Amino acid sequence: MASSNVTMLAFCVALTLSELYTDAVAEAVAQPLRHSHRKATKTWCVAKPSAEAAALQGNLEFACSESDCGAIQGTGGCTRPDSLLSRASVAMNAYYQARGRNTWNCFFNGTGLITITDPSLGACKYA
Repeated sequence: MASSNVTMLAFCVALTLSELYTDAVAEAVAQPLRHSHRKATKTWCVAKPSAEAAALQGNLEFACSESDCGAIQGTGGCTRPDSLLSRASVAMNAYYQARGRNTWNCFFNGTGLITITDPSLGACKYA
């Protein structure tokens, strides 16, 4: 009799702990989901450093035909460093931001890279 009472007690304790653990895990998973609407992580699109020059030039031309590339023209603030990689990155990011920051808006035939690190440098402020 005592053995069955101990077994029943052990079962009840295990069941209670299991419920507490399940509730704690569910809360831990649900909390970020409830607050995810507050502030999304900012992302930027830059050119992959390994991209070929011809691909970067094509990206630059396409992105500037579809979005505002004033930042890399004239005194726009992003004229330095004056490299194709830098200009293409600014243009690709302008396109990516203007189109809603979707992953497919930074694909550029595999030459785009999404980053969570702000690529702004000096006077060149990425949107």
